[in-house]
Amino acid sequence: MAKKSTGKTKKDKRLSGRRQERRFVSQSATNPTLVGAFGAFSALLLGAGLWAYFYAKSFAGDEKLRGLPSYVIAAGAVLAGITIWIGTSSESPVRVGVPGIAVEKGELRRMPWWAVEKISFDAIALAIVVTGADEAGAAFVIKVPVKAHPEAVGYLVKEALDRIPRRVDISDEVLEKLPQAQEQAGQRLDLEPLQVVGKKCAVTGKTISYEPDARVCPRCERVYLKASVPKKCKCGNSLVHLRPKSIEGEDEVEDTEDEDDGQGERTSKKVDSAEETAES
Repeated sequence: MAKKSTGKTKKDKRLSGRRQERRFVSQSATNPTLVGAFGAFSALLLGAGLWAYFYAKSFAGDEKLRGLPSYVIAAGAVLAGITIWIGTSSESPVRVGVPGIAVEKGELRRMPWWAVEKISFDAIALAIVVTGADEAGAAFVIKVPVKAHPEAVGYLVKEALDRIPRRVDISDEVLEKLPQAQEQAGQRLDLEPLQVVGKKCAVTGKTISYEPDARVCPRCERVYLKASVPKKCKCGNSLVHLRPKSIEGEDEVEDTEDEDDGQGERTSKKVDSAEETAES
């Protein structure tokens, strides 16, 4: 006897696992070799300057050379500052995971997957642009530069294609050139379970006041009342396995009635046609 399908794919099982996200810190767009060379040279100047300063103070008798170590130390400090400046990025950390995409700018601001309207690629800025709304419903645009966040870009695109492929508006040619998602990329963070109480049903708009009454899409975390769960979420994911049996029964009755109406209409047309033939 064949097992009845639950409507839940392997991808859904993977996405509905432990609630996690990854934190990505921006990288410098400058060549790492150049940054390392500047850092090494600044350290050399600082070390030589300090050694010369103490040596000149203790043993050197030439008054003209006593000020030279101070200039060397100053030059090393300036070069160290330049190294730090070119070796770091001003881009904010980015988080990507089950709850959506978030940016750390003072405080954490997140765009859930279900609130994403479009994910595109800006060829001028060389950045992934995510357009949508934050958790409060306010318009929100996130730009993730490829040079500053290569690991975040790769993981963001991968998650978006798994969860909301209909919202990804990037050509295959561009996708092939973008950084690929790395399994060990970013810092993994465990999250608390989704709080559904107080959220509104995506179909009816009613506020959920009792947690067992809620059903959550495993891909985009869109929330529904259990009595209003559709067969398919707006993200394209099948929700048949989340629907109560009572709803499935009503749907089957409606489908049967529609089929009966269609058959009855066809039968009546045949009878009328036969009667017209007999009269003629």
